[in-house]
Amino acid sequence: MIYSVRELAAILDVSEYNTLFEDVIIKHTEIDSRYVIKAEETIFFALKGNQLDGHEFVPDLIEKGVQVFVVSNDIKIKNACFLIVPDVLRALQKLASYHRSRFLIPVIGITGSNGKTIVKEWLNTILQEKYIICKNPKSFNSQLGVALSVLELNESHQLGIFEAGISKPGEMDLLREMIQPTIGIITNIGDAHQAGFSGMDEKTKEKLILFNGVQKLIYCKDYQSIEHHRKQHLNNRNWSQKLDADYNVVTLKKHKKGLHLKLKYKELFSDFELNFQDEASLENILHCIVLALELQLTTSEIQAGINQLHNLTMRLEQKEGINGCILINDSYSLDFKSLQLALQFVDQQNQQLPRTLVLTDFAEQKGTLDLWPSVEYLLEKYKIQKLIGVGKEIKEIKSYLTKQITFLHFESTEKLIENFDSLYFKNELILIKGARKFKLEQFFQQLSLSKHDTILEIDLKAITHNVNIYKSYLKEDTKIMAVVKAAAYGSGQYEIARLLEHKNIDYFAVAYPDEGILLRQKGILTPILVMNTGTTDFNLLLDHRLEPEIFSLAQCQRLITELGKFTKFDIHLKLDSGMHRLGFLENEIEALCQFLISNRQLTVKSIFSHLSGSDQSEFDDFTKKQAVLFKQMADKISQVLNYKPLFHILNSGGIARHPELCFDMIRLGIGMYGIDNDPKLKTLLEKAHTLKTRVSQIKILPAGETVSYNRSGTISESTKVAVLAIGYADGLPRIAGLKAYKLWANRVQIPLIGVVCMDMCMADVSELGQIEEGMEIEVFGKNAAIESLAKIADTIPYEILCGISTRVKRIFLQD
Repeated sequence: MIYSVRELAAILDVSEYNTLFEDVIIKHTEIDSRYVIKAEETIFFALKGNQLDGHEFVPDLIEKGVQVFVVSNDIKIKNACFLIVPDVLRALQKLASYHRSRFLIPVIGITGSNGKTIVKEWLNTILQEKYIICKNPKSFNSQLGVALSVLELNESHQLGIFEAGISKPGEMDLLREMIQPTIGIITNIGDAHQAGFSGMDEKTKEKLILFNGVQKLIYCKDYQSIEHHRKQHLNNRNWSQKLDADYNVVTLKKHKKGLHLKLKYKELFSDFELNFQDEASLENILHCIVLALELQLTTSEIQAGINQLHNLTMRLEQKEGINGCILINDSYSLDFKSLQLALQFVDQQNQQLPRTLVLTDFAEQKGTLDLWPSVEYLLEKYKIQKLIGVGKEIKEIKSYLTKQITFLHFESTEKLIENFDSLYFKNELILIKGARKFKLEQFFQQLSLSKHDTILEIDLKAITHNVNIYKSYLKEDTKIMAVVKAAAYGSGQYEIARLLEHKNIDYFAVAYPDEGILLRQKGILTPILVMNTGTTDFNLLLDHRLEPEIFSLAQCQRLITELGKFTKFDIHLKLDSGMHRLGFLENEIEALCQFLISNRQLTVKSIFSHLSGSDQSEFDDFTKKQAVLFKQMADKISQVLNYKPLFHILNSGGIARHPELCFDMIRLGIGMYGIDNDPKLKTLLEKAHTLKTRVSQIKILPAGETVSYNRSGTISESTKVAVLAIGYADGLPRIAGLKAYKLWANRVQIPLIGVVCMDMCMADVSELGQIEEGMEIEVFGKNAAIESLAKIADTIPYEILCGISTRVKRIFLQD
């Protein structure tokens, strides 16, 4: 966007502002003070959230060179321009709506319960050879994300593709104002994000608001609720596999590499070859094909785009690489905004390793005159030391690079891989960012440390979402201590801590000193509580700025013996209110108080206890009893300190059930990963972990055969059996096979057969339809519930997660 301050004031109905700045030209919008690019051309919108207020960052931003702000508070600073509005978010949306109205181009709006982001990205791949496209980066489909996405529109764009997501009634009107779609796609209506709606009918009507006034809406006629609410409209194009529709699937033939699709519209037939077979992908591609045909693309043009839809995750992946490298793979699309977002993610990660960027031509961003200078600016800002360019056009950037950036160039991904051994990657953070057609995932796989067919995916976006859900139960000033012990419940301690530190979490808790020391060595600055300090050297904790849990009078004496009477040190006091694990008992509080009076050099940062049954209703009376006792003991201690430490007693399971016990801080652990016993909370949280494996072999076994050790699995009729590359050494309980635990693939549950072996297991895949070696299977995750696996194994999800072997490599996903 390009607006003068005078124009922006008029758009936002602001009449009074510092007119000395009215001719300043604004090209960038920012809401996060950490990511300002070209400060003198940026307008900062000071949004207010539950935990942070953008107004607090205004002075620092002025020092960085930002001159223009949209605020709701009256700020008395003279050397800047403040556009004061009643609601900053609404002002940003108003600007986006105005900006969209200036472009008389086709704009595709996409909504639905599932598949929005995939349909958007696949459409972009199919249409990019014919149009210069503006789209949401990643899954920026919220009230805020859509506004920021629409503001990326410029005069070079010929088509817009914007997705919109809602979680409750009343949200779609503003999204429609900003997107103003001329063509619509509603992907489907299902159970996703159902909690905010009274039923499927209400959800359908709310989502369809996006398409009021569109020239054309594309949808699957098989969804009765969509068909019911749209059948009276003439401006529809529907398709179906089984009903009489505008577009009908005439033929669907499976073959080894995918599907052959024949589609009929009126008397015309179109044939397509698809490189997948699952129902979800088929549904998503049919939306894309129908829309592309409506835009008059030829069958061959559409097929060329489909051929580029190779099997790639639609999210950013982080994984361990060879020779101590950390890999970040974001190779499914490339435009300037998505590059900026990927580099922002890099900046949240390891701060010590030198940074390398593998970057291709910008196949999705044509006609941008200042592209290479802008890319060079990002490389400087995010401290990229080595740039590896892939493609013919990217070599133009060399003339803009400083001498501090090493530049290597290869004309194709094949040439890059051919020269792999000469690149000598070692102890680097490597971002792989490219346009889809370059297939950089091949390079990513070559750099990857693990070739094991079983991986644990950790969805960082889901963790952020879950933390925000718990925050919504807290008072604004309640602090959060994130428990990242046991490698963050098997997730990857540093990676989770780095994410949460970036989200301004208040405290971390670890079990043992070495866990805290590792975080400090990797650059984590947030205060860290060490919970198990039984025989710990307190000087070691002091050296690494770690704060110990003190739980006994013997520890108190050892603390003074090791540190002396004059060393200032931050400590936390653990009280035993009924759990009877670690902690001071009630009859020890008087002696503890005398110790604290005699040792004023010690600062008590917090006083806490642990509830033994906060997530179970049958223990509610005992929970209340624990809370009363804790408060009495903690108050006695506070009185002799002459200051008030933080009080905390609630863990994840108690936050929703006992909000009155939040005190000053809560401890959030397993809940961050989407696991909670509270029925209402369960519907709001998102599962963060997905354990996946692959098919190693397929065989047909006749009735009477047996499977696995001790002939533990019996075949009662002819059965298709898949051998999977996961066993109890990877963390899948041996008993899961005996209990026929059900895994998930292509929307079908597949039961295990026989006991799980050390490195493999067997499953009945007879109902799966087409299956081949290498096919991906979900062990638990978004579809197969980890709670079910835990129940079968007579344990809890904690134990399952902590038991995932280190040989199962973690991949961190980020939208």
